[in-house]
Amino acid sequence: MAVSTYTVVRENWLTKHLEPAAVTTAVISTLFLVLTGLVYWFDVNGWAALMPASKEAVFGRHEYWRLWTTLFAHADLRHMLSNSFLYFIIGTFLAGYFSAWVFPFAAVAAGGLINIIVLAGMPDAVKLIGISGVVFWMGGFWLSLYFFLERRKSLSQRMLRALGVGIVLFMPAEAFDPSISYTSHFVGLFLGLAMGCAYYLLRKETLLSAELVETVVDDDDLI
Repeated sequence: MAVSTYTVVRENWLTKHLEPAAVTTAVISTLFLVLTGLVYWFDVNGWAALMPASKEAVFGRHEYWRLWTTLFAHADLRHMLSNSFLYFIIGTFLAGYFSAWVFPFAAVAAGGLINIIVLAGMPDAVKLIGISGVVFWMGGFWLSLYFFLERRKSLSQRMLRALGVGIVLFMPAEAFDPSISYTSHFVGLFLGLAMGCAYYLLRKETLLSAELVETVVDDDDLI
């Protein structure tokens, strides 16, 4: 009697324990976000005027540092807290599974690219502040890697879970707010998904080497 077998993925890169330094990395990064927000609000040493980015300041006056300093300027406490929460949570996972090179370094670096794209389509004098574009980048990066790596689930299950988590985390819970740059959210999410895919392709062999695959005998064939 022929016996059929199939393989099952029991463990993978995402079943590893988080690196112990991940929480510390996320805490320090989030505290830096909060402290720089306070610098902006209280205009410490006159730095507040140097932080926000606008199309005229970046492309007209060539003040390119604003592409990154503006990430740490927030309109108010609510704005900061909403960004800080996800920045810390997703940052812990990114640092824990994919190293500090991904979070905070690649995430913040991507923030400058997001701002270049968004500012190019904005009126000259309008200021773009906050790190929400980076938070969406982080979410997109994580979701794309979850989709590729969580091969204990079927393709459809991974797709539905990634879509569901994305909707829960990133769909606006309130009515349209003209003070929010939804373009930043979209660009950040798109770039995060794209860069997550690129990261997977570049490190595919290493990432998949963590898989523990078990061969299972189909019991029905033994009856």
